[in-house]
Amino acid sequence: MPAHDLRKNARVLVICHKQLGDMTLLEPALRKLVATTGRPVELLTRSGHAPLISLMDGVKMTSRAWLRAFDAIFCFDDLDKSAVHALFALAPRKDLLLRSPIELTKLGRRAFFEVRAPGIGDAYLARYNWDYTVIEAAEAWRPPVLRRPDDAWRPAGFAESDFVLLNSTAGWKSKRWQSSSWIETAKALLDAGVPRIVVTSGGQDWQREHSEKIARGLGDRALYLGGQTRLEEFLWLTSRARMVIGVDGAASHLSAAFGGKNLTLFFRTNPHNWHFPTANSVALLAHPSDEANEEDAGYVLEPDEVSAAAVALLRA
Repeated sequence: MPAHDLRKNARVLVICHKQLGDMTLLEPALRKLVATTGRPVELLTRSGHAPLISLMDGVKMTSRAWLRAFDAIFCFDDLDKSAVHALFALAPRKDLLLRSPIELTKLGRRAFFEVRAPGIGDAYLARYNWDYTVIEAAEAWRPPVLRRPDDAWRPAGFAESDFVLLNSTAGWKSKRWQSSSWIETAKALLDAGVPRIVVTSGGQDWQREHSEKIARGLGDRALYLGGQTRLEEFLWLTSRARMVIGVDGAASHLSAAFGGKNLTLFFRTNPHNWHFPTANSVALLAHPSDEANEEDAGYVLEPDEVSAAAVALLRA
């Protein structure tokens, strides 16, 4: 796969309107562009992602691309709104990277001059993005890295200095683990010496209900913040926790990018795509089951297995 030249000081626009975890895993590709051009990259993404993007070196957000001139445009999603931005921006190079050929839309085919969709297979998404951002690399590959947030992002009134962050939900309900099993794992961590479990979640009703059930089961040894944190506060919490535990989602990606310890449970997603294993970053894969209930869509992990892995990582 030949690399295309991208001159020093080139003006580069990156477009990606994916979710928080995907944006975290885009950081190495953004860094590759910054290192190669020697100037900041402009990023067009969801406005709500601004606190996260501010923690990436050499990346600045923009809100407008139409009729602006760039030397190159790189897009990392299949959304028509992203293709429209690329279509009405001016650049001699417009690249689109997709995870599968079936993601290519008619508008995407029209807006971009070069489309790459080799198929992600078992590749780690952050590495896939980096590999197929086809330029001469000025730096070697490395997994995502974020700067730690300033202490001004600490949640108001938050007094804990030593805690484990438990984020039990992600965007898909099928990723849930039973609340009773989370309670058992959290109690094992408390017995191992963690003074407090901080429980967070997304703001949807089912996410808050699931996480609140866990917090209630832990009593006053838990601090419940489900659905209550701004992104700045959530970033601060994931960067300061002694360990982050949860299902495959943004919390584990953020913790890894901050260099923290994290234990991630995988149910319906491929850990090869969404996890980069290190001594501080551990994944457990659920096993198919014939049984299901309202909280478990057919995959199981034994609480004893998760508790043992969590305590071992805590003490490592």
